[in-house]
Amino acid sequence: MKKQDINRLKKKILDEGIRFIDLKYCTLIGTLNHVTIPAERFEEITTDGVGVDGSSLPGYKGVQKGDMLLLPYLDTGFIDPFFEEKTISFLCSVYLPDSLIPYERDSRNIAIKAAEYLRKKLNTYAFFQAELEFYLFEKCIFSEGTGYAFYRIETGSESEDNITYPIRYKGGYHIGPPEDRYANLRNEMIKLLNQCGIRAKYHHHEVGSRNQMEIELLLEPLVRAADNIFLAKYLLKSLAQKHNKYLTFMPKPFMGEPGNGLHLHQYLGEKNNSLFYDPKKDNNLSELCLKYIGGILHHSRALCAFTNPSTNSYKRLIPGFEAPTYTDFALGSRTSAIRVPAYIRNKKELDIEYRIPDATSNPYLAISAVLLAGLDGIENNLKPDKREKLPTNSYEAINALREDHKFLLKGDVFNKDLIERWIEVKTKEFEEVHLRPHHYEFNLYLGV
Repeated sequence: MKKQDINRLKKKILDEGIRFIDLKYCTLIGTLNHVTIPAERFEEITTDGVGVDGSSLPGYKGVQKGDMLLLPYLDTGFIDPFFEEKTISFLCSVYLPDSLIPYERDSRNIAIKAAEYLRKKLNTYAFFQAELEFYLFEKCIFSEGTGYAFYRIETGSESEDNITYPIRYKGGYHIGPPEDRYANLRNEMIKLLNQCGIRAKYHHHEVGSRNQMEIELLLEPLVRAADNIFLAKYLLKSLAQKHNKYLTFMPKPFMGEPGNGLHLHQYLGEKNNSLFYDPKKDNNLSELCLKYIGGILHHSRALCAFTNPSTNSYKRLIPGFEAPTYTDFALGSRTSAIRVPAYIRNKKELDIEYRIPDATSNPYLAISAVLLAGLDGIENNLKPDKREKLPTNSYEAINALREDHKFLLKGDVFNKDLIERWIEVKTKEFEEVHLRPHHYEFNLYLGV
């Protein structure tokens, strides 16, 4: 950033009485980490950065070479509403201290490289829009040990002193008050997001009868869209906590209830001008759009390792709950992997909706991987006719990534080191869950 811009921000910090600077960054697995600096050190950290122990972050460096640096993107600043002292927050990238270049496993930098690769390849931009689905509940307790394991979720209806009106099974979509208990809280969520620079399209109660919600954001350029998902998760969970509620983006917290997806609307082009639109073609879908869809469908099984990286992800991708189970696409279908929305009025903003992903993903990696799959389809003239069954567990998705990842290496956006490390981290997660007895196994096998 130019010296005059740094001076302008420094003046803003002084004039507005900002006491602290919070540096937020995304780890490889998608968690939000941060470090807080006194405001008087602002100018120093813009040039020298802040030291980070990479060996303490999942998927990063070992202890022997763990020293790394955080450097802020000053155009991402916003006043953080959850600090008692006035604090400005910036998103950061992790840098190697000796060369001052972004660390190759820094996920925000990967998203930046993906956008640059698209610009170099097709001289255009990618726009993404996320649908954030989540559940709200009153209480969640869980624990395990030798000889016991349990979880319990309470949504509020279990308590006699909490008057609620029931929502019928799978009857929550757009349900009105008083059944929709949290419309006012969602209004507060929208105001909060807007206050922090994140624009929303709308909010509503979702299909799930146990307080499932949706907030849909607006289309933004690739990196900004990933930033918005990353920060929205932090802001929404923090606001829910302030109201003594739990908010979870977990794909399948309730057996038998609809799961939480992270549907990704997207198109290539300029603002308000989609290259996916062609009025002369069937359903107004351009040849470029069909090839882009073909690329995503062709690589969807491997993409799942990034878009659906948790063991819980595959409890959502089952029949009967408006969740995809195959690599297919259709006009208006909510069970297809890719849905072409049928109600778009302004065809110049025609987008496609990728319905497989969920919010256990790192948004920077997931969005970048989806874009690269689409670009591979354009480059290799792939047809949108590959229909395969999606992985049924995270280990199957990991193996699909092992076999199909060359499309991610194009433009040096991803590299083999990152993919190998991702596979290592996610394999360990799968094994940790897999080795534990499941409560239903006692129903099946205790009396054998």
